[in-house]
Amino acid sequence: MTMLTADKLTKMGIATVLAGTMLATPLMASAEVSASIAVSSMYLWRGQDLSNASPEISGDLYYTHESGLYTGIWASSEGVSGSHETDLNVGFAKSFGDFGVDVGVYEYLYTEAGQPKVDFQDTDAAEYYVGGSYGPVSLKVLQNTATPDSRYVTLDGSWGMFGAHIGQTLAKDSVNEYTDYNVSVSPVENLTWTLSMADGDGAPEKDPLFVVAYSWPFTVK
Repeated sequence: MTMLTADKLTKMGIATVLAGTMLATPLMASAEVSASIAVSSMYLWRGQDLSNASPEISGDLYYTHESGLYTGIWASSEGVSGSHETDLNVGFAKSFGDFGVDVGVYEYLYTEAGQPKVDFQDTDAAEYYVGGSYGPVSLKVLQNTATPDSRYVTLDGSWGMFGAHIGQTLAKDSVNEYTDYNVSVSPVENLTWTLSMADGDGAPEKDPLFVVAYSWPFTVK
């Protein structure tokens, strides 16, 4: 996908900041580096099965500073149109008692068939986000950087081993809009069972989706 020059510079800057922060991590105090590996029966994304009912393997690496700044990278064996996906993330999150704020940007990269090299200057998608939380409930708005009329609003909650989610995909044309819902339960630590449904004219999946996922989180530092 061809981007405007300004967009290219912005995305290159994000990638540069991310890479520089990762390299500087061992030298900085009051910070934590965490990672995880996960396996899932499918790649569930906003009520969609992006892996075409195929299993997914993913992993992430995050650097978090005590100031609230964080940066990370997430990679998946599955992605759009059979590609592999790599996401870059830079943001700031802070808690004030029961309240919390979270702002940042996601960069979504896809290695297309016949395109083994990821090009930071020609990325596939990016979203800015701003979110807030109170206790176990959080609200986040994600805005597509290339399409002002495209955004995603998500409301999530977590109570012990149970979780609930409502997401609204908003688009310029109402025919592309839809709502996705899911409920999840983690009867065993790191093991999650999720039931997802989507509704609306733009819903790509009309039937319920059932996903089982297991993750191995660990702290690097």
